[in-house]
Amino acid sequence: MSGIRTQGLTMAAASSILVLLFPCLHATSLKSQLFTRLGALRYSSEPPISYKTFYFEQKIDHFGFLEDATFKQRYLVADEYWQQPGGPILFYTGNEGDIAWFCNNTGFMWEVAGQLGAMLVFAEHRYYGESLPFGQDSYSDSKHLNYLTSEQALADFAVLIQNLKNTIPKAQDSPVIAIGGSYGGMLSAWFRMKYPSVVIGALAASAPIWQFPGMVPCGDFYKIVTQDFAKSGYNCDASIRRSWKAINNVSSTASGLQWLSEEFSLCNPLKNKNDALSFKGWLQETWVNLAMVDYPYEASFLQPLPRWPIQVVCKHLAFDSSVSDHQLLHGVSQAAKVYYNYTGSSACLNTSQTATSSLGALGWLYQVYETDLLDNPGKIENLSE
Repeated sequence: MSGIRTQGLTMAAASSILVLLFPCLHATSLKSQLFTRLGALRYSSEPPISYKTFYFEQKIDHFGFLEDATFKQRYLVADEYWQQPGGPILFYTGNEGDIAWFCNNTGFMWEVAGQLGAMLVFAEHRYYGESLPFGQDSYSDSKHLNYLTSEQALADFAVLIQNLKNTIPKAQDSPVIAIGGSYGGMLSAWFRMKYPSVVIGALAASAPIWQFPGMVPCGDFYKIVTQDFAKSGYNCDASIRRSWKAINNVSSTASGLQWLSEEFSLCNPLKNKNDALSFKGWLQETWVNLAMVDYPYEASFLQPLPRWPIQVVCKHLAFDSSVSDHQLLHGVSQAAKVYYNYTGSSACLNTSQTATSSLGALGWLYQVYETDLLDNPGKIENLSE
């Protein structure tokens, strides 16, 4: 157990965002219905978030007999507003990243804690943050990754809740409500389905629980992304679509690669066709991330952004079809910098990262590809070339 950790920012932001997105990952962030304060970020005018950090000895394998070892699962507790005895427990089903980051970006739970007299518990998902079943070897090979599944994570949550109710005085009769967004929302919904005796309800925000092959048409997610850009500015989606060919044309020469690197202020200059291809993938993820954090207020969940950031982006992409490649890509570079350098504090743009490092990219890739967590074809529709 650590001491109280105080955080200065408590923005009313979304729960989880799936950053390494692929077509048909209909996983959006918590939207405005979860927020009671629209407008600027909440800074020092409000009390800082305060919670205690604990670690619970959790089984690595809840369902088999070959692995008897345990690991330390991290969880955070805030009980300042908890009404004893029997006050409710709001249990955040941690998703693909550092739980402290999600805790500090889930304003909804903090806002309703006082109203409900609730204890807040944020449980970290195994294999993310500090909750590594095999320590530094957790990602070393498929054998060690074998226990990275939603089923094992749900069992972790169930065991943890039962322990909390048995060990925290006056909590035995406290009703527990699971809360999560995106993948975390999927976990909350499944948690209520699989463990109805543990949680009395679940708030699953923007949770793509049916996003599996044969259940939802592939490409629906990117149709929605395209609609966001199409409705946010003149020819915005068309300009993005034309930009892929423009990048191909300009990157076909060494001087063009140099121009692109300088125009986009890239930390690592583009040197060849493979670099140009990776650059295009980086831009694709940028447009997707913007669609998922297109909030009507300033926020800093993935990056510091203005209100309605896609509208701001589209102001740089209002071109007719006669626009030259270089003029179009200048607009694209300005649009990208809205996402990556809105504050003006970045000296260069890093194409190896599209969001906060608090998200567990490697673990999420494994879950998507190896456990069939979500449907995963291979290409962005509508905004693609």
